[in-house]
Amino acid sequence: MNRISIIAESATIDDRSRRLHLIVCLVLVAGFVHPCGTSIATAQEVETATPAETDEESPDAAADAAPMESTPAPPLSPPPVNAEIDPGQADLDEAVLKRIDAESNGDLEAVAALIESALAKGLSEENDTFARKMLGSVQLQRGQGLAGAMVRLRGRQQLLARTEATRALQDAIDNDPDLAEAHMLIAQLNLLPDGDTDVIRESTTAAIGLYADNPIEQSKAYLLRAVTQEDADKKLADLNAAIEANPGNADALRQRAGAQLQAGDVERAVEDLQRVLELDPTNQQIAQETVQQLVDLDRADDAVALLSKAIAASPSEGLYRLRAILYRMLEKEDEAFADLNKALAMQPKDPLALLQRAELALGRDDVKSAKQDLKSATEIAPQVEQIDQAIVVRCFIAIEEGRMADAISDMQILIERNPNDTFRQLQLASLYLQDDRPRQAIETLTSVLEKEPGNSAVLRSRADAYLAVGEHSEAIADYERALDEIGDQDDEENTAILSGILNNLAWVLATSPQDDVRDGQRAVELGERAVELTDESEAHVLSTLAAGYAESGDFDKAIQWSKKAVEQGQKEENDQIDQLEQELESYRKNEPWREKQETEENQLPILSPEDLIDT
Repeated sequence: MNRISIIAESATIDDRSRRLHLIVCLVLVAGFVHPCGTSIATAQEVETATPAETDEESPDAAADAAPMESTPAPPLSPPPVNAEIDPGQADLDEAVLKRIDAESNGDLEAVAALIESALAKGLSEENDTFARKMLGSVQLQRGQGLAGAMVRLRGRQQLLARTEATRALQDAIDNDPDLAEAHMLIAQLNLLPDGDTDVIRESTTAAIGLYADNPIEQSKAYLLRAVTQEDADKKLADLNAAIEANPGNADALRQRAGAQLQAGDVERAVEDLQRVLELDPTNQQIAQETVQQLVDLDRADDAVALLSKAIAASPSEGLYRLRAILYRMLEKEDEAFADLNKALAMQPKDPLALLQRAELALGRDDVKSAKQDLKSATEIAPQVEQIDQAIVVRCFIAIEEGRMADAISDMQILIERNPNDTFRQLQLASLYLQDDRPRQAIETLTSVLEKEPGNSAVLRSRADAYLAVGEHSEAIADYERALDEIGDQDDEENTAILSGILNNLAWVLATSPQDDVRDGQRAVELGERAVELTDESEAHVLSTLAAGYAESGDFDKAIQWSKKAVEQGQKEENDQIDQLEQELESYRKNEPWREKQETEENQLPILSPEDLIDT
């Protein structure tokens, strides 16, 4: 060999040896065994290399190597040793070299193209097997890279990356069906919108078999297949298999709990949820999800017990705060307050715990403490001021301080964020009534009834608003509709609403100045039902029954029930005791009671959020 051909090949035998070493390392790392007899320098070539061939190049070597135009350039490398058997050997060797430094998707595409070229030209059986394994590995890496890049893409680009990733992964499997990672990634890509559930089942089934010696990964494959199972029994079977393979698979336990709930097996579902939290008692996200599912099952006590175990294992601010929420649900205000104090002792600058404690302070009529906690929370994290919980606290502080316009403004913000929140709309209507804005209350409630015409609570509230403006016929119509909607429902919530409707309807039928709407007999009938529902314990309800008897002309009974109303009012320190006594005097004179409310509409403007008074 002349010097020029040696330089053009690979500079020095030492460099060439290092390249061979890198190739061997790559093959070993990839789990492949490269066959002998390649065109790359063999051990024999290295041993027989002459000293002249291993000398360093001179600085002008590149210029010396440039061929003259009249002289054909010598070949850059000698023909492969086994060219007749492996015509694609050169491409395969180059692919191996390029694989070492391949980093980008473009680099990997180039490597794949070389391997495909080698396969097309022809390789020995041994080399063919090796090449296909290597091509599978390259395409898997391409697919993984493209799938990872999807999170940074949007729209059409993301869809194209997904398509290209899926194609690369399928090529990987076509060349090496034993690539479990490729099967799993294909399944995961098909979980995205417009994915194919049949492909997910096919891919995960293949992965389950390939992961026979890897129970952790096999458990993941079972879980992924379970997601696509439409048959409840098959889904549960896959979840059971996932948990059997890896009892610590919390996601599989959560999924199985959900499947058991759908099947009506609440007890086993709760057991699985408890195991989830026991696996990682410090994971607040898992704790919150588990607790929420228990609460949805009306198992708040079990949720508290579970959190108590988690706190005993590893106390944290977040767990104390979560248990405080549960205690509030269970109306255990003292326990909730104690947990929030512990949470704030561990993390004094937790704005959420401060807001929760502010809400509890309002429930204790401690407005000063509520204001202080709200102020501290917003100073720690100014953005907290815009979350619903902070707005609610600010709203109720304003109510306690008599700043109704500020409270209304805050409630309007909450409704704008969630226009379908009927509870907030009822609260807004109540605030309008308290601020002498009954027309606005009627408007708000009417908009709700357009969407929920059968909502008895809203009908009752609008009837109350109609009374406030003296529109008794409209009020009676709404009360009657509300009674029809409740019907024979006798649960606790409807009983509370029912007693109020009965009382208010009986009152307007007994006391309205409008002759055409009064009905003493019906007022007595409704009043008696209201008194029975409230166990004769509410002064204003007793007063209503007395007014019904007076309207029907039975003043003896009117006086009897009116006396009871006054006595009860004195016991409960009713703020309407003066009117109750005036009603009694009227009945003693054989005069029925008349009342017509005509609230003068408050015309003052509602402040915008920017103009709210600083609390």
